[in-house]
Amino acid sequence: MTDEKSRRQVSRRRYSDEFKTEALGLAEQVGVSSAAKQLGLHESQLYAWGKKARYEAM
Repeated sequence: MTDEKSRRQVSRRRYSDEFKTEALGLAEQVGVSSAAKQLGLHESQLYAWGKKARYEAM
């Protein structure tokens, strides 16, 4: 017997490129941990966006 909530699929959030750029700028100013808390994100998400941005800049 499964609970109704456990059967629902969780949708993924999608963030605009502008949001990601601003989030990375905030992380540079106040640090990744503080920026993640302020934005309601996990730190690893900011690190992943930063890594992708550096790769695309090459």
